[in-house]
Amino acid sequence: MKAALRSGIVLVTVVFLASPADVKVDLKAEQVGRAPAKFEPIVGAWVVAQDGADKVVMVDGRPWVASKDNPTKLLVQTARKLYGASNEELMDNAKQFAFYPVALLRGLDNFSNGSITVKFKTVAGDADRCSGILFNVKPNGEWLALRFNDTENNVALWEFHDGIRRNLRFSDREKPFKLDRAQWHELKLVVDGASIKGFLDGAPAIEYTLGVDPVPGRKGAPNPDLFPANNPVLRVPVAGRVGLWSKTDSTSYFKDYVVSPKP
Repeated sequence: MKAALRSGIVLVTVVFLASPADVKVDLKAEQVGRAPAKFEPIVGAWVVAQDGADKVVMVDGRPWVASKDNPTKLLVQTARKLYGASNEELMDNAKQFAFYPVALLRGLDNFSNGSITVKFKTVAGDADRCSGILFNVKPNGEWLALRFNDTENNVALWEFHDGIRRNLRFSDREKPFKLDRAQWHELKLVVDGASIKGFLDGAPAIEYTLGVDPVPGRKGAPNPDLFPANNPVLRVPVAGRVGLWSKTDSTSYFKDYVVSPKP
């Protein structure tokens, strides 16, 4: 050691921390016409479909149209699988929750930092044409969602708390995303601590900082529910399950769902 110091050589031990492995959803073994095995349908009609050479996950909005006078019909008993049959708080949110079909990724109990990407294709929908990434799903069924709306041509970040959905950020209204419905497109979510970013086909769409108090808007003081002190969904860190999100009668295809966690 003394010789090493005299020669100016310093030995340094470097420890490399392995990053968590990516979770890539492979649908090749799925059975067309059945509910997906890789995702757990919680609300709405989710089924494996064939699109050319690819198997895809389809959210089918047609049953919602048939039940729109009583949307809670869509919240079937399998919704209790979210966090257990004893969770009545989830059931208390049923009426509003039923407007938003969701399916949770199996095998990943918690996502906090990293990225989630998914490819989507808009198929149909009269009231809505929405495709999204669900994340930060809490034990009572509350969540955050990054979504593209093909009827409004925008990307948005929404939060769901206490039975009500509220917007956190829209993409620039002056720069609409007019996509070709016949083509596949990529939606990407990036979470880095309090920072949430959304991208559409590689282009930046929105940025939001979790945990900050909202500022007054054009309609005056912000809703009290948008203050993190009043809303656990808006507090740092992001922590919860992830999956796919849609709205009302939207019918969309999804594939190539990839979660890339970071420490």
